[in-house]
Amino acid sequence: MREQGMVAPAPASEPFVGIIVPELDNPVFPLLAGAIETKLGALGVTAMIGSSTKKGPTELDYIASLVRQRIQGLVLVSGRHANPTADHGFYWQLHQQHLPMVLVGGHVPDLPVSTVTTDEAAGAAMAVAHLRSLGHTRIGLAGGQGYLRPSQNRLNGYRREMRRWFGSVDDALYAETDYSLTGGHAAAQRLLAAGATAIVAGSDLMALGALAAARQAGLSVPGDVSVIGYDDSYLASHSNPPLTTIHQPIEQMAGAAANALWERLQGYHTPHVDHVFPPTLIARGSTGRAGG
Repeated sequence: MREQGMVAPAPASEPFVGIIVPELDNPVFPLLAGAIETKLGALGVTAMIGSSTKKGPTELDYIASLVRQRIQGLVLVSGRHANPTADHGFYWQLHQQHLPMVLVGGHVPDLPVSTVTTDEAAGAAMAVAHLRSLGHTRIGLAGGQGYLRPSQNRLNGYRREMRRWFGSVDDALYAETDYSLTGGHAAAQRLLAAGATAIVAGSDLMALGALAAARQAGLSVPGDVSVIGYDDSYLASHSNPPLTTIHQPIEQMAGAAANALWERLQGYHTPHVDHVFPPTLIARGSTGRAGG
């Protein structure tokens, strides 16, 4: 939808935009970036994908480089906008320069740009409800870095659902780590030591680490312990056993991000929209009834 009489002329040449993701180790990020690139390509927009790393170029490095190249738009995936305590001043500068942007996996308070997320809290609550239906009561959460908005949302959803069914939450059943294989392994070790019979992991990569920790402890999955991942990346269906996981609708998210950026590139004065997509639980072989 666009306001009559307020449409700027479309760019004469094919627009060139950047897609910046935080890392490529977690398969959900290249999957999402590739889907956004494909959607933009279908709209006649050329995209370049950049990955910020701890030891290499940062998100701000990529943005500064792309701005020097006269980039015409940006899709930022789980960058500083996923951290509520980070300095968001650079985003405001870009907005004041009228550079079209879309933020995926977080937002900047009061910044009038479109965002794309999934309902993280609902996903975590969904995982708890599934495990509870299988008879589990000692359900642990292997969460990502606590300063990240997705981690906070998932923790809130986990706690809400645990209180709903069990009246309280045992703090020993929450382990904060990072979204990595080793992080999931370390968190699962702590949760298993606390008596968890089921583990909800913050990503599929973390869930694979949890599977390894369970085997290392001499436990079978799902006979002795159940594990749920998050994202439904290609890892989920190919793990052993195949992972029960929370599915993020990547194609729909990519389409929303691409369309929102394309409208801005065309000069359409459409209102910014916060697109929130519902996740779904995909049940596979890594979850079973408590006690086998």
